[in-house]
Amino acid sequence: MNKGLGYSYDELMAVVFSRDLNDYELGHIGMGGRIPVVAVLLAQKLHAPNISLIYGAWLNPKPSALYQGMDSRNILGTEDMVNVWETFSIHEKGVDFMFYSGIQIDKYGNFNLTFIGNDIRRPKFRGPGVPNADFSVTAERFFLYHMAHTKRVFVDKVDFITGTGNIDGADGRKRAGITTQGPALCVTPKAVMDFDEQTGRMRLKSVHDGVTVDDVVQNTGFELIMPKQVPTTPPPTEEELEVLRNEIDTLGIL
Repeated sequence: MNKGLGYSYDELMAVVFSRDLNDYELGHIGMGGRIPVVAVLLAQKLHAPNISLIYGAWLNPKPSALYQGMDSRNILGTEDMVNVWETFSIHEKGVDFMFYSGIQIDKYGNFNLTFIGNDIRRPKFRGPGVPNADFSVTAERFFLYHMAHTKRVFVDKVDFITGTGNIDGADGRKRAGITTQGPALCVTPKAVMDFDEQTGRMRLKSVHDGVTVDDVVQNTGFELIMPKQVPTTPPPTEEELEVLRNEIDTLGIL
């Protein structure tokens, strides 16, 4: 809990994402992503009752509580399971939204989950990879998030593009033959970023209460597009916190 705020930054991150989700959309989330799954469940309960979520291979889980990591109780109450052929079809056709993190994220929203270094055969660090990187191309839009807002994560250029953001500019995706929007928001415990339409670069949208603009700048490894005035991220409402804590995250994981 953030002293004096009455909510945690993890809770705020989930709320920010939930507000950007729309009714009747279909999204996909990898197993273990606690902030994305809370965001979708919160949207379902508050303003998007017909939104659908594929969580790993399970459709619309309805757990009675949120559990850490890959706990199988997080898939309780699912409506159905997606088989392997349906999975390939979904990857090819795309979904409305997807969530990604990364060991590196750059100024154009490209993300790296593969390796750190100059030589993939001799990496300084080998990442986990990702089985659904194609959603960065086929999903209509995707959201980026990371629990550490540091220069090691937010780099000028990723060592390897695991997932495709705006590549190298506002028309980078178009020049590559990609027709979907790409990165929409990037949210961390410090700030909310979106992407400038003219350059395709990451832009500071708001800073969280208790965080300064200078703090964000000093912990970002590239120059953010900066608006004339940077607002404070709107805090969770009483209703959002009530539903989040009493109906979704009943064990207080966030």
